[in-house]
Amino acid sequence: MGAKRGPADPERRERIMAATERILLDGGIAGLSHRAVAREAGVPLGSTTYYFATLDDLLEAAIRRLSERYAHRLQRWGSQLGTLSRAELVEALADLVETQLRESRAELVLSFELASVAMRRPELREAALLCAETEREVLAVHTDERTARALSRILDGLLLQSLASATPPTRADITGPLEALLSP
Repeated sequence: MGAKRGPADPERRERIMAATERILLDGGIAGLSHRAVAREAGVPLGSTTYYFATLDDLLEAAIRRLSERYAHRLQRWGSQLGTLSRAELVEALADLVETQLRESRAELVLSFELASVAMRRPELREAALLCAETEREVLAVHTDERTARALSRILDGLLLQSLASATPPTRADITGPLEALLSP
């Protein structure tokens, strides 16, 4: 017996979203189509257009879903930090960057790709900026608002340049910019 169909299939939307994510993580935005998602999810094509009338609807839902998952992980990370000196915060942030590059590379690449799309599509900006806003909120607990915004931008730059580089960053490559901002 295959997957349930129709109204008796309450998991269909979730399967469509999971399939969308897999397609985006594997091939980027260029590989996204209703047909590809339907095939990957094992649902009729009409199901994808029922839940997501346009590709932009599907893309926005995927951006929001990925952003919310990252935001949750970041909030969990921040809640475990406790009270830190600035030097300890530098090390914790460097650990975060290294962990993300090692364990979440495909999600990071997709995150930057989706942010690039949002530059030309204002309707996608709110979802695409959720990650940066969460970074700022989490970091503001450990520093002032202005510094939290600057740290979020430094983290984005470190991650983006690291993803684009042929060689992984050294610990000093990561800690240097963070120390420059956080040193007294």
